[in-house]
Amino acid sequence: MSDFDNRKFFIIKKNKFLGNYRYEIHSDKMYDLTKAMKIMLALDTLNEDRKQTSYYLQEVDLSIVETPLVLTDEVKEDQSEMPF
Repeated sequence: MSDFDNRKFFIIKKNKFLGNYRYEIHSDKMYDLTKAMKIMLALDTLNEDRKQTSYYLQEVDLSIVETPLVLTDEVKEDQSEMPF
């Protein structure tokens, strides 16, 4: 499996209301490219108000979570001084 096949995508829903835009992740799930395109196509087909609502793909950057963050001694000391 290539690196391209491992990529994941969010489907972003963009709503326009009173001149302001609101963005949200559809169903809070990640999808591979094929499934994301199928779902996005279905959502767009069912979308009755294309002037107000649209859908986009956003690639998920998993490099942030692949390697865990390591606390430094300085951070550990700061945490021990917290009153709660």
